[in-house]
Amino acid sequence: MNRDAALKYQAYLDGELPERQARQVAEALAQDPEAQALVTELRATKQALKGNEPEIALPESREFYWTRIQREIQRLEAQPVERGSDGWLAVLAGWRRYLAPMAGVAVIAFLAVAMLRTTPNPIVDQHLAEIENLSEHTTSFSFRSDNMFVVWVQETGSEVADSEADFISNDDSLLQ
Repeated sequence: MNRDAALKYQAYLDGELPERQARQVAEALAQDPEAQALVTELRATKQALKGNEPEIALPESREFYWTRIQREIQRLEAQPVERGSDGWLAVLAGWRRYLAPMAGVAVIAFLAVAMLRTTPNPIVDQHLAEIENLSEHTTSFSFRSDNMFVVWVQETGSEVADSEADFISNDDSLLQ
């Protein structure tokens, strides 16, 4: 059963439908066992609620309370509104809707700057070093690991070969 049909059966049970629609719903109700079950359940619920509702009797009439409420509203509207008695607290309360979001943005900006300063930057942390080699007879290699920076300087191959040849020739002259 769809929701609209259930609402129509409830309106029928509460007596809220015009006579023509009430007759149509009564005819449909006689033919539909699911609708009959729903109406039976709605009647039982209505009786349970009606029997358990506390009734509070007021000493005065309903109109008396409404007229009192209306007079109090009119009295409060007629009173002049006093401004400025709160001083700077009232001004601060007005600015609070602007200051709270601005404070949040300031905190986020501060945290972003703090994170940029504390996080390692791979380009800056590489400690790029340019080593200038003025000698044609040596080469250099640099290496950085954690807290250590190593520069390896080595003689070039042709000079090493010449120096070994000189050493061998000097050694031969000693032997002779």
